[in-house]
Amino acid sequence: MYLQKVIERCGMLNTKSASTPLPGGYYAAKNTEPVDADLCSHFQTVIGSLLYLMLGTRPNIAFAVTHLSRHAANPSQDHLNKVLYICCYLIGTSTYSLVYNGGSSAGLIACMDSDWGSDPTSCLSQTGFYLKLADGLISWTSCAQKTIAYSSTEAEYITSVNPHLGPIRFVYFYRCIYL
Repeated sequence: MYLQKVIERCGMLNTKSASTPLPGGYYAAKNTEPVDADLCSHFQTVIGSLLYLMLGTRPNIAFAVTHLSRHAANPSQDHLNKVLYICCYLIGTSTYSLVYNGGSSAGLIACMDSDWGSDPTSCLSQTGFYLKLADGLISWTSCAQKTIAYSSTEAEYITSVNPHLGPIRFVYFYRCIYL
């Protein structure tokens, strides 16, 4: 199992699990110190492994991983600690899996949302979406918006026209035609 290999590679086999991917209210501030090559290499190895997990089977870590991956060029010790914290969360949720219900009549379901001004440094909002089919996730993402929204309504509007959300617009278009 890939997750087990990641945990072993990080030296966290006997580590206590965490209940959330990141501590509540955590914000990863930019590192202003000079680049530490060893720290940077370790951080990039772990965050790369987590990105692979996130894209394939773990939508529950999407925000935490993308939030920390922004610091891959010059991570701090705090950034590395929080990436390892995500590993602790994965230890506690190692039995979680994506489940599809072939008998479901729910059809294709789409959801998107934004978090207005969630980045205190740049004032950018966070956008996220997911698509479900047969009661199981088939696509998901979490990313920072490219422009500053001046209200929560504007942040939601920016989310609705985000090019990354093409699959969701397809679902809404499909429903408009066939309902």
